Amino acid sequence: MVSRVGTAFRAFFGSLMDSAVADRVAAALQPQPEKPVSEAPPKLSPPAPVVPAGPSPKVVALSLVATLQREARLIDFLQEDLTPYTDEQIGAAVRDVHRDSRSVLDRLFGIRPLLDEGEGAAVQLPAGFDPARYRLTGKVSPQGGAGIVQHHGWLATRCDLPTFTGTEAAAHVVSPAEVEMK
Repeated sequence: MVSRVGTAFRAFFGSLMDSAVADRVAAALQPQPEKPVSEAPPKLSPPAPVVPAGPSPKVVALSLVATLQREARLIDFLQEDLTPYTDEQIGAAVRDVHRDSRSVLDRLFGIRPLLDEGEGAAVQLPAGFDPARYRLTGKVSPQGGAGIVQHHGWLATRCDLPTFTGTEAAAHVVSPAEVEMK
């Protein structure tokens, strides 16, 4: 309140002594026109949508391993001690795991041979070939040249990885424990 009294005295005496101060005080004391009630508040641009971060690469990789376990029992097979089994028993188990794993890889990645030529076939690499497509052995020349296919390589024609929808705590569960309730 003391500051307002001081301001009032300064305005009063300033207006008495200086016409410019008097004009400014008079303008400040003029009633301000009221804004219409119907005037809408200024429009603000909507906030940018929050794009949820995708799952981490680790969660995506674990989802793939979980799919191979769920559909092909691959982890069960690889973690099993095969010592007590005969070759015939192992062979019978491998057939199912092989078929089902191949089905998962085909469905998710569309795995195809990179080269049409089979093992042992002659192939001509062009100059400026993509080194990610070929692993060269023997007398290597960066200009390309003739060679023999040792392995045709593999190419993924798509990548349709499963989407993990579980909780953070469940992200590392590759296969849940199965419990028969009684």
